[in-house]
Amino acid sequence: MTETAEYMNAQPKAIEPVSMVDGGRMIIRGTQRLVGVSLTLAALGLWLAPGATWESDIMLFKLILSLSAVIAGLGLISQSAGQRAPEIEIDTIRREVRLVRRQRGAADQILQSCSFAKLAHAEQDGNTVRLWDQAGRFLAEVKLTDRASLRSLVTGLRDAGKLA
Repeated sequence: MTETAEYMNAQPKAIEPVSMVDGGRMIIRGTQRLVGVSLTLAALGLWLAPGATWESDIMLFKLILSLSAVIAGLGLISQSAGQRAPEIEIDTIRREVRLVRRQRGAADQILQSCSFAKLAHAEQDGNTVRLWDQAGRFLAEVKLTDRASLRSLVTGLRDAGKLA
């Protein structure tokens, strides 16, 4: 069972935190996109510039320059795409909660793993379950519509003593 949830102030054992509140990454990605689009348009403009000569040595230089600019521009544009949001996996058989980031063309990256017994505590409000990790930081909020899945999760948390 996999549910996407919101993560607040989560700091898993990973190279970078799951969510960053500051706008630094957003500014860097915006700058990468702007430079990438500018390089791509400059490569196009190199061929449309008025008064261009059609000599072979200049044409070869323009071709190499425009191909390099297009490759660099498209690379910057594709690199500026944000990472996929992490997902929460709840394994009721192993009684474990995992924070997983799905990767394109690569193996999934497990950002954080916590067994039910190591959770600080859990709260249930109707079909919503909120989980806190072993350090007391908010881990996930899961809304389940399937009654069997909710019952299985609540039973596992009660058996581990994390839910009253």
